[in-house]
Amino acid sequence: LPGGAPRLSSATVAVASSTTEPAYAATCLENLPVSPERGETVADLVDHRQIYPGSKGRQHFPALQRETGVPFDQMLFFDDCTYGDNCGDVARSCPGVACVRTPHGLTEALFDAGLAAFARGERGVLDAVKDAVK
Repeated sequence: LPGGAPRLSSATVAVASSTTEPAYAATCLENLPVSPERGETVADLVDHRQIYPGSKGRQHFPALQRETGVPFDQMLFFDDCTYGDNCGDVARSCPGVACVRTPHGLTEALFDAGLAAFARGERGVLDAVKDAVK
């Protein structure tokens, strides 16, 4: 994150994608710049990846939980999917995850609102987050 984002320095970052093109997704992560002056890409921020066709709630998040040891109630999920309800799937299958829908992409305002809701202990699908940033 720009400037090293010390407030998130202890966070574990994971990505989950149900793409049918996992190699292309990896290429995107490896080439999307975060800090061009330092040569950092999104891939440099990611600690864990679950990128393969499958359900976020029934496959990706349980796998991330097993892989990381992070309990569901300590996970915050941002999702831009507009053709399905990944947030609903995760909230139903993995109780305790805080899920934020970002149908137009993840903005700094949505990111901050999601972090604030997470810090307040809100869990499940956080539809109120989108109202907070209008």
